[in-house]
Formats: sequence, structure tokens, C-alpha cells
Amino acid sequence: MYLIAQKNVGIINQLIDIYRQSEVLFSQEQSSNVQQNINITNKKSMLKQVLSNCDLQDLKTIYAVASIGYHERGERHHFYNNTIEIIEIEIKENDEELLNKHSRYIALLTYEELMDFFLHRVTLAPGLIEGMKILKLT
Repeated sequence: MYLIAQKNVGIINQLIDIYRQSEVLFSQEQSSNVQQNINITNKKSMLKQVLSNCDLQDLKTIYAVASIGYHERGERHHFYNNTIEIIEIEIKENDEELLNKHSRYIALLTYEELMDFFLHRVTLAPGLIEGMKILKLT
């Protein structure tokens, strides 16, 4: 599974860029709802285009990378200045064990369910970035 993750580093980087652009869209005040809907539609079509190059195993692996990024580190929220600090927790599993641990819960998901997951998320970049860092894919 780690080899699949390595093979998909380019796709993961493309997804990170698209999700970052989506986050900016939702954080900005748009003067026109029509313009914002057009931008959202464009981002979804970009996501579809990137994800259409993936098979089921690729999508499961990318999902596992994001899951590792979200669940293998702790976060401390500082509400007084609206920041998040990542807490580095020691990870004892190797890369392959981490991917297997996080992918066993998604083993029954279909291609369509995974596509829906990726297409209906606004923010997935932090999990993908941290997951790549933990798995040393960068």
C-alpha cells in the first residue's frame, strides 16, 4: 500500500492545491453568490478531473493518507488568536502498518462513495499535508 501512496504523490499534491483554493473561496466574502457558485463548480470539476485518473485502490490510499494526517497527530486550538498548533505525538508503527490500520475502516467503501467523499469536502489539505509528512512522502 505504501508503494501506491508513493505512486500517487503527484495526485495528492494536486488535491492539496485544489483544496487550498477551495478554502480560500469559502473564507472570502463574495460579492455575488452566482460568482461563488461558479467558482465552487469549477473546483469540483477540477477535483473530478484529477480523481478520475485514480482507481479504487488509489482513492482508498489517498483517503488513508488524509486519515493518518488527521488522526495520528494532536491539535491544540488557541481561540484567542485563532490558530492551531500541531502536537507531535510519537508514532510507533511503520508506514505500511499505519496505512493498513487506517485503510481497514474504508475497505467496504465503493468507488462512488469515495468520489463523493472527496468531492463534498471543502478542507482536506491539512490532513493530506500532515499525512504525507508522517509517511515521509514529501
